[in-house]
Amino acid sequence: MSWSYAPPVAGLVNTTAVQIAAAPADTVQRNYIDSIQIDATALTAASELVVRSGAAGTVLWRCNIGTAGLLGGRNIPFPQPLPGVPGQLLEIALLTNPIAGSVYLNAQGHTAP
Repeated sequence: MSWSYAPPVAGLVNTTAVQIAAAPADTVQRNYIDSIQIDATALTAASELVVRSGAAGTVLWRCNIGTAGLLGGRNIPFPQPLPGVPGQLLEIALLTNPIAGSVYLNAQGHTAP
């Protein structure tokens, strides 16, 4: 089963984690990330963006975003899909509050054993 996530209009603006894929109903299944697109406006404070498996769980992927942001964006395909932990949701979070500015992350993936 495929899933996709698009950020809210304001993007990520603080350190509150955001769910991008719900936990599979079957604990044998896991979420896989096939690709990510990131864009960020200028930030008052640099931040680290993480993708985690489970609520405040294991970090699967991370990216540093400097104060200049990531205008023009980045497309990051995972030729080998990035696997989450079986039965766990996927979430994204900024580890440092950017104070001003926004980070936008889109993600696409699928759920499978």
